[in-house]
Amino acid sequence: MTSVRLGVSWRTAANLAWLNALAGVRIKHPLASHTSFHIGGPADFLVEISEPEPLATLIAECRERGIPSMVMGAGTNLLISDAGVEGLVVRCLCRSHLVEGEIIEAGAGLKMMRLARMAANADRSGLEFAIGIPGTVGGAVYQNAGCWGVEVATVLAWVDGFGPDGNPVRWLPQQLELGYRTSAFRNGYLRGGLITRAGFRVRPGNGLEARRRMAELVAQRNQTQPIRSRSCGSVFVNPPGDSAGRLIEAVGLKGARRGGAEVSFEHANFILNRGGATAADVLDLIETIQSQVRTQFGVELETEVERVGKAG
Repeated sequence: MTSVRLGVSWRTAANLAWLNALAGVRIKHPLASHTSFHIGGPADFLVEISEPEPLATLIAECRERGIPSMVMGAGTNLLISDAGVEGLVVRCLCRSHLVEGEIIEAGAGLKMMRLARMAANADRSGLEFAIGIPGTVGGAVYQNAGCWGVEVATVLAWVDGFGPDGNPVRWLPQQLELGYRTSAFRNGYLRGGLITRAGFRVRPGNGLEARRRMAELVAQRNQTQPIRSRSCGSVFVNPPGDSAGRLIEAVGLKGARRGGAEVSFEHANFILNRGGATAADVLDLIETIQSQVRTQFGVELETEVERVGKAG
């Protein structure tokens, strides 16, 4: 997610002048309000961009100048350091969309929940599961998000973006190393690449029936997960054949607190910001959970949430 030339300070007079001159730039802008956790320190510099080409150009310029950069969407799967994020943070607001036949195209900044409703309104089916994904299209592709046994990989037709070398590319799903909560963008050869748009396969359907099904899924989720609380969603990836929530509950950590952070009583794979929680509080809980699950069950829980930002 970041790019910088090692051993070379990016804080040159020329770079700082360039950053300060960016249209709409915000300096030392708090990021907590841009994440579902409501946790995180400031971005050195922040801009918001709603078109893919200027977004790609900006990131390419950062790479050329050696300025650390990070692109974020809805901030639903991020734990941002209390010290904030170095360099430039770009909020992707690319939300254009098009329904054409059995493909729905959507910009990387469009929320998956909205995409699900758009499909139903266009009398298309196949995206009902996306009503349970709070993040954006770009984030959902990045981690192959899913709900109720259906993943993005199941319906993904193609992804447009820019490779780590800065060149525009259209990728097919088989090129993206899509796995359980991972992709080549997150853990493979496309790290540092940029997602700008994606196409999803849908089927002709009944919009009323799709909306009814989505309402059922949302009601089911509301009964089992703390959806209305401040959280990042699932903190840990489920280990093969098991549930992270079950393991956390089994070691007696439901309700465990560190500062303003608390392991949810409703679902133990959620850590909640009960008010004033810091990233350090959440990390303390994460490490405690990992240690106790490792000791009692010999299972190494991997985090689903992305930890980003400055150390300390």
